[in-house]
Amino acid sequence: MLTKLSRRGFSLLEMLIVLVIIAVLILVALPYYQNAVQSARSTEAIIWWGKTKQWAAGKNMTRERADKMEQEVNEKNPLKYFTLKLVCRIKDGPEMCWEAEFHLKTPDQQVQYYLATQMNFLQLVCVPQNDAGESFCQTQAGQDEGPDTTINGKPAYVIRY
Repeated sequence: MLTKLSRRGFSLLEMLIVLVIIAVLILVALPYYQNAVQSARSTEAIIWWGKTKQWAAGKNMTRERADKMEQEVNEKNPLKYFTLKLVCRIKDGPEMCWEAEFHLKTPDQQVQYYLATQMNFLQLVCVPQNDAGESFCQTQAGQDEGPDTTINGKPAYVIRY
């Protein structure tokens, strides 16, 4: 008489194979997920920049006005993921010197970068701070090539909107 062997559950080898497949999928998907999260977060800085660039372009701003704007954005109407810093980049020639920099509030993230304006608020650039930030900035700029410009001596990618 033949008896049927009944199998209940999975063998250890089958479970290990499934776990390895899941781990590989997670490792492949994680950078895409991190870029999507950072892209969504950077939208708030991009929206603020979009509202402000028309107002700020071509205007000479005093240090007092810059401090007031920083205080309003950082304290009264804070951005959720960024802090605003207005800096005067001294240039030779008649260009205005005030530019905005949006720094992440939590700098210990996997993807590290900051957003900055240039050309008197008319252009927004992404400045990577690590390799994951480099990948993110390239994605935001829509290119696989090298950086477009430099900000404070660091390579930067122009975000085209």
